[in-house]
Amino acid sequence: MSGVAHAQSTDGRPIADYLLIGSYHMSNPGRDLQNMTADDVLGEKRQQEIAEVTRLLERYRPTKIMVEVDSARQATLQDNFAASCAGERALSRSESEQLGFRIACARDLDKVYAVDWNGQGPITDKARIDYTAAADTYGQQEEYAAFKAMLKAQVDKDQRLLDNGTVAEALRHFNGAPWLNWNATTYYRLGLLGTPEDPAGANWVQSWYGRNLMIFNAIARATNPGDRVLVIYGAGHGNLLRQLAEDSGLYRVHDPARWLSDTGLAASP
Repeated sequence: MSGVAHAQSTDGRPIADYLLIGSYHMSNPGRDLQNMTADDVLGEKRQQEIAEVTRLLERYRPTKIMVEVDSARQATLQDNFAASCAGERALSRSESEQLGFRIACARDLDKVYAVDWNGQGPITDKARIDYTAAADTYGQQEEYAAFKAMLKAQVDKDQRLLDNGTVAEALRHFNGAPWLNWNATTYYRLGLLGTPEDPAGANWVQSWYGRNLMIFNAIARATNPGDRVLVIYGAGHGNLLRQLAEDSGLYRVHDPARWLSDTGLAASP
């Protein structure tokens, strides 16, 4: 029986704790419309900073850690995790390993959960979500250019913060209300591209929302009563994965700011 099937509260109260840490992509996969460039997290300075973030997040006492790796790759993830904890394999540059594996090894956990899903969903024709083509077709080049400029301005700001700050400072930034509010606005703006008859932007946002629901479903199914779940994911997922956790009623949702600095921590529930 999957976790969520027997993890429902009978009295409406949450049955588990949930901490989502939205991260920049440390390994530079370059999959976003506008991308930051992360410096080498394997360098001595960043390794010291990541060790400090690990120390901070260990205080949350997670019992399950879930990361942005395709769920179909669970067996490979588990093999890599076990080898890394045993000192037989170096950690890769990804935040799933630099943070997820590191914290799980320190906590002596026996598993890290792959919960990502990146399927096409019900909209199988990629032309129906091609908002770039829609902007060209329907004379929305100016709106699309303004959208890209909005992204670039924020990414440039994020880049300066990362270049001049620490990993912990960057994570506090990406999990703070100003950045999350800006991020939510981008999906609304993108969703306007196209027309009522050919709503390519809205179709793309629909697929994005669906992807996040599939991810959250995987998180919920792996949750049992009493768990302290730590989710480490790309920062762009932060709004939806946090909102879904709150709306589900399954979780006591923690504020990342409490766990990303010593000064933000109050008494742990």
